[in-house]
Amino acid sequence: MRIAILHFHLRPGGVTRVIEMAYDALVAAGHEVLVVSGEPQPEMGRLPAHAVAVAPAMRYGVASSRWEELKDEVEACVRTIWADGADVLHLHNHALGKNFALPLAVAAWARDGQRLLLHIHDFAENGRPENYRLLLEQLGGEEGLRGTLYPVSSRIAYGLLNHPDLKRMQAARSCHWLPNPVILPRSQAPVKASELQAERLIVYPCRGIRRKNIGEALLLSAALGPGEKLVLTAPPMTPSDKALYARWKAVAERLRLPVVFEGQTLLGRTTVDFLLGASLCLTTSVTEGFGMAFLEPWLAGVSLAGRDLPQVTHDFRASGVEFSHLYERCDIPVSDSRRQAVEQAIRDAVRHSCESYQVPLQADMVAAACAAVFIGELGDFGRLPEAAQERILDEGGRAAVCLLPESSGVMERNRATIASQYSAEAYAAKLESVYRDLLVQPASAVDFLDTRALLLEMLDFGDFSALRHGALG
Repeated sequence: MRIAILHFHLRPGGVTRVIEMAYDALVAAGHEVLVVSGEPQPEMGRLPAHAVAVAPAMRYGVASSRWEELKDEVEACVRTIWADGADVLHLHNHALGKNFALPLAVAAWARDGQRLLLHIHDFAENGRPENYRLLLEQLGGEEGLRGTLYPVSSRIAYGLLNHPDLKRMQAARSCHWLPNPVILPRSQAPVKASELQAERLIVYPCRGIRRKNIGEALLLSAALGPGEKLVLTAPPMTPSDKALYARWKAVAERLRLPVVFEGQTLLGRTTVDFLLGASLCLTTSVTEGFGMAFLEPWLAGVSLAGRDLPQVTHDFRASGVEFSHLYERCDIPVSDSRRQAVEQAIRDAVRHSCESYQVPLQADMVAAACAAVFIGELGDFGRLPEAAQERILDEGGRAAVCLLPESSGVMERNRATIASQYSAEAYAAKLESVYRDLLVQPASAVDFLDTRALLLEMLDFGDFSALRHGALG
């Protein structure tokens, strides 16, 4: 088959890594693959130069008025390789609100009868109100979104990372669970604990963005034993995340917590180097699309502890991965006076989310959010605003959870399961199945999903977290 994979850029990490692994696996299976990007591949990119084409109108921020230009550029790139075009266009995050011409081009391709796999890693409707607002502005309000964003026909398939998203998109005719492949790059030099003046390293492999819940990681670090240090591997990139990250660094320094920030920069090593040098891996993230951090450590022979995200780990457990040392809540006493401040921050955050998404505020939304945070006199630390988290840390708060490793038997079983179920070959087989199904479908009329209904499903405050919904407290 001839597959054209489209994305806004090929910057390191995230979707780019998934594209690279898909390219390798599909080519190994005998398919022809072209990657069309809005930007040139960085110098250190892994894809062969002949396999990458640049369509500048595919990059971030392109206005909706340029959709025909985008469509023409992509088609010209494809026809340079294949005179009669690609069998399937495989697009990543077309509806995220990063490029406003792309949804219109996709709708046009749908009407042309082009076979499309629309692969969604993140939704503008889920915790990205600014993206959603810009989509409304660029695409002509709710009616414009309804008639553009999520086309449905016999020749369109959707790829989702987890089953909750799959369920939300079930009105589409063809939806597929496409879990990312999990493959560890080679390590050049595993980190030794002694390089950081420690005896054991607990590694949180993350970029220090808000949803990674750095405050809770610091809370857990306060209970580490002698000779143990927590390592956070990489800093954030955006100004807002950088400001919060600097605040947590100051807290750790002030409280003399055994935490090393930006380990990769400090030692000039990779995430994999740190995974292989860890005695235990940690996650405190409050939301994930796929949840690579729940799988990668096991391939490095390292156990995982920390915060569970059942909406993500349910799929992993169903495929045979065992997690017995994850917790769903990190409850801690919250005084009446602090609770009042937190509840006000929750009300403000729910109101702001509703205003941002242009959804009427209802009292049960605030009640659901408060119920997610508090149980009796206890509050889930990871759902509190940063200001409340910081004050609890300053007052010497301690978590009632322990970071324990799994048994060697569980570790080996998990490693074998992940190596089999989430291999590049397994991923390529899933993609091939979707592509082949599209190839045999006759063209049909195009309809569109109800974007308002999808938004209301995703605007769920029953799983409220201040770090997801913008509460500052």
